[in-house]
Amino acid sequence: MNKIKSAGLFAVAIAIGVSAFLPGHKHASVSKAVKSYSGADDDAGDRLKWEQKRLAGPDGNIPDQIRSKELAFAASLPNDGSASAFRSASSGWITRGPWNVGGRTRAFGVDILNENNLIAGSTSGALWRSTDGGSSWNSVTPLASYHGVTCLAQDQRSGHESTWYAGTGEGYGASASGGGAYYLGSGLLKSTDNGLTWSRIASTAAGNASSFTSDWQVVWNIACDNHDKVHNVIYAADIFGVYKNVDNASSWTAIKTGSYFTDVAVNDSGAVYVTMDSTGGGNKGIWRSPNGGAFTNILPAGFPKGYNRIVMGFNKQNQNEIYFFANTPHYGKKTVNYLGDPEWNSLWKYTYVSGDGSGAGGIWQDLSMNLPASGGQFDKMNVQGSYDMIVRVKPDDSSAVFIGGTNLYRSASAFQDSVNTAFIGGYEQYSHLPTIASYANHHPDQHMIAFSPTNPQVMFSCNDGGVFKTLSDTAGAVAWTPLNNGYLTSMFYTVALDHASSGNPILIGGAQDNGSWYTNTVNGLTPWAKPGGGDGSYCAVADHQSAYYLSIQNGKTIRALLDGSGNVTSFTRIDPIGGTGYQFVNPFALDPNNNNIMYMAGGKYMWRNNNLAGIPMNNTWDSISTNWVRFQDSVPVAKAMITALAVSKTPANRLYFGTDNRRVYRLDNANAATPGTPVDITSSLFPTGGNPYVTCIAVDPNNADHLMVIYSNYLLYSIFYSSDGGTTFTKAGGNLEANSAGSGNGPSIRWGSIMPVSDGYVYLMATSTGLYATDTLQGLNTVWVQQATNTIGSTVCDMIDYRQSDGLVAVATHSGGIFSANITSRHDVAGIAHLEKASMELSTWPNPFTEHCTISYSLAKAGNITLTLFDERGRALKVIAQGNMPAGKHDETLSRYGLPAGIYYVGLRTNEAVETRKLILME
Repeated sequence: MNKIKSAGLFAVAIAIGVSAFLPGHKHASVSKAVKSYSGADDDAGDRLKWEQKRLAGPDGNIPDQIRSKELAFAASLPNDGSASAFRSASSGWITRGPWNVGGRTRAFGVDILNENNLIAGSTSGALWRSTDGGSSWNSVTPLASYHGVTCLAQDQRSGHESTWYAGTGEGYGASASGGGAYYLGSGLLKSTDNGLTWSRIASTAAGNASSFTSDWQVVWNIACDNHDKVHNVIYAADIFGVYKNVDNASSWTAIKTGSYFTDVAVNDSGAVYVTMDSTGGGNKGIWRSPNGGAFTNILPAGFPKGYNRIVMGFNKQNQNEIYFFANTPHYGKKTVNYLGDPEWNSLWKYTYVSGDGSGAGGIWQDLSMNLPASGGQFDKMNVQGSYDMIVRVKPDDSSAVFIGGTNLYRSASAFQDSVNTAFIGGYEQYSHLPTIASYANHHPDQHMIAFSPTNPQVMFSCNDGGVFKTLSDTAGAVAWTPLNNGYLTSMFYTVALDHASSGNPILIGGAQDNGSWYTNTVNGLTPWAKPGGGDGSYCAVADHQSAYYLSIQNGKTIRALLDGSGNVTSFTRIDPIGGTGYQFVNPFALDPNNNNIMYMAGGKYMWRNNNLAGIPMNNTWDSISTNWVRFQDSVPVAKAMITALAVSKTPANRLYFGTDNRRVYRLDNANAATPGTPVDITSSLFPTGGNPYVTCIAVDPNNADHLMVIYSNYLLYSIFYSSDGGTTFTKAGGNLEANSAGSGNGPSIRWGSIMPVSDGYVYLMATSTGLYATDTLQGLNTVWVQQATNTIGSTVCDMIDYRQSDGLVAVATHSGGIFSANITSRHDVAGIAHLEKASMELSTWPNPFTEHCTISYSLAKAGNITLTLFDERGRALKVIAQGNMPAGKHDETLSRYGLPAGIYYVGLRTNEAVETRKLILME
C-alpha cells in the first residue's frame, strides 16, 4: 500500500531558542540568521522522493508493513543482552542528547486525576511519560517496538482512569521512524497502569490474520466513550475508515470505510461524530450517531464537494456544539505560502438541535471567511494540504477557540468575526527570508492542543518541535515554556566530531526539520546550541575546530566559525555556483589529510574546493565560485546521481563515490589540478534490481584498499567488502540479510564504519533496526550483533562517525538523538561466539493463540538447548524448556500464564544455532 499523502509545503525549520541565542548575546544576530538560513526550501515532497529512492525495493516501492517485519527479523538476531553467548562489552553507550530538543509530536494527554502526569507520543520517538508536569520525561515504549505514535486517549470513566490507548502509524511521510510514512504502524497500544507499561492490542496488530491488517497501519485518532458506564467502548479512525470495539472484543465493527482522511470524536453525552474525506464514496461526509449505533450524514448542503482532512473540536460548555476545521481546495479562505502556492481552508460550527441532527435537526454556520489570512511569508494560516491541523475550544470559555496549522491562532469571539483573532505561536510574526525565526519559545506545525483539567488557562501545545506550555492561553501575548528537557525524540540524519582532538567531546549533527545542533560536553543533561537551521544535513568539524561546515536540504552549505558555546561568530555560504542535482540530504567530505579541501556531490558531477580557508567569511547567503573545480564525466551514466563519497587517509587523495543506480567509482590522485577519469569498480555481485542506492562507502583509515560499499534499499543485498581497493568484492551482510539474495525482511542498512582498534578491527553498521557490530568479517557467514540493546535498541540509526585516537564513536538516530561510546578494543563491543544460524524447523501453532500454543522444533543431533519466551523488547520472561535433548522432533506447550495480550517471541538456542519465532497472544 502506497496511498501515503505528502504535505504540499512542509515545515520551515527554525530555532526554538536556547540561552546562547537570546537577544543581547554578542553573536545573537549572526546565530539567528544562520539558524534560520533558507529553511524555506524544506519541502516534504523532496524529502519523500529522497526517502523513496534510498529505501525502495526492486519494484520501486518500499515494502508494505516493512517496519513490523524488520523488527520481527531483528528480534531473531543476537544482541549484547545475550550475555551467555557473547563476552561483555565495556564501551558503555550513553545518550548525548540533545536534552532540550523535542521531535515531531502528534499525541498528547494530561491525566484528569493528576495533571502532573503527562503522556506524549512522537511520530518517531514513541511514547514518553512525565510525572512532574513535563520537567522531565521517561520513555515507556519497548525499545524493540514500532516508534511512530500518532494519537492518545484516556478512559475517563470513574475507576478506569488508568487505562490509556495509543495509535501508531501516520498518514504523512515527514518523520515516521526515519523512513517517512512508509514505516507504517502496527495498530493500537494499551496501558492499564496509567501509561507506565504498554502492550499491543492483538486484534489491531498489522500483519495478523484479521481482515483489518492494512487499516491498522495508519491510525489518525482514538476516542473513548466516557458516557457509557457499563461497557468499554472505543473508536479508532484509521487509513480506510472508522471502527468500534466493545468490551475488548477480538474483532472490530466497521462504522464507515473508504476514505483516506478520517476522524472520530465522542462528546460527554455519548454522541459520536465521524468525518470522512470526499474520496469516501457513499460514506464521505460528516456523520453523527446519538450512541454509536445508526449514523446519519449531517453534511450541510453548502459544504464544498471536494475536501481532504476534517478535524473536530467540541464546546465543553455546550456539548451540542462542535467545530469542524477542514482543508477544502477551492473553497473557503484562500491563503498563499512563501512560494505563492494557494491553499483553501474552511471552518464550520454545527449545533445539534433534535432528531438525527440532519436538515432542520442541526444548525450549520460557515465561519470560513473569518479565518486569519494576513501576515508575511510564513505567518499566514496554512495547513500544508492537511499535514498540521487542530481546532479546540477553551473548556471554560466557549468564545475562545484555537486553531492550528503551521501557526497557532486564538479567536476571542469564536470566529464570529475576523478582528478578534490573535497570532499566538508557530513562526515569528511577519518573518521573511532569509532570516526566518520562530515565535518565542515555540515551533511551527501544530498537531495537538490540551488543557489543564483544573485550570484551562494552562494550555499545552504539541508540534514538530515537541511539547510546549503556557500559563495564560488568553494573554495578549501568549508566553510559552518548552517542556522538552529529557524528551529525547529528535531525528538526526547526520553526526560529526573533531577527528584531530583526542578526548574532545564536541559533536555536531543535522536533524530533520530541526537544523544543526552542537554540544561540547558528554553530560547528556546539558542543553545543546543550534548554529544552523533548515533540515539539518551533512556537517563536519575541521581539525581542532578551526571551522565548522553545516548544510541544509538540497546541498546548501555554509562554512562557519563558532565560539566555545556553539554560537556562530562569522560564516559564509560555500556551495558552488552552478551546482545542481543535489540529494535532499547531500553528501560532502573533508580531505582527512588536508581539511581545506572539500569534495561535494552535485548530481552527476563531483566538485572539489581547493582552499576552503581562502573563502572570505563575509556573512552572505550567495553561493560562490571561489576555489571550486567541477570534475568532468564523474558519472558517465545517464540520469545517475552521486549519493555517497569517501576520501582516503592512507594512502592520501583516493576518492571513492557511489550513485543511485548501483555504480561505484574510484579516483586516485583526486587532488590533482586536472583530475583523471574515475575507474568504475562496480562488482557483478552488487544488486541489480530497480535502482540500488549507495548510501555509504566506508574506508579503512589505515589502508584505503579496505572498503565497504553499502546499499540502503530494502529487498536488496546491502553490504559488500573489498580488501584490494575495489578490484574484487565479497558479500558481508551475513545474518543482517534474510538470505544470500538480499530479499526478505532484513533491515535497511544506512551506514558503516571500519575502525582499527588495538587488537584488530571493529566493524559497525547503522541500520533501520539499530546498531550492529562484528569483529570478524566472514562473508555470508558474518555474524552481526546488535549493540546498545537497552539504550539505542531498534531505533533507526542513520550515521556513524569515529575518531581513531581515542575510539570515540557517535551514532545519529532518527528518533532518540545522538549516542556515543569509546571503542578502542574488540573487547569494547559484544564479541562474537561465531554462532551460525541454521534451520531447526522451529514452528508454533496456533498463532495467534488465546490460551495454549504448541512449539515444535527438530534437532539434527543431540545437544543442549534453551527454549525461551521473550517480550516485545527482547527481555527473557520464561524458560520454557532447557537441557540435553536427543535428536529428532520435540513439542513443548506454552500456556499464557496470565500474560497480557500482545506480541512475544520464542527463541531456541543450541550449541550451533539460534532461531526465533514471533507469537501473537490474543485477548
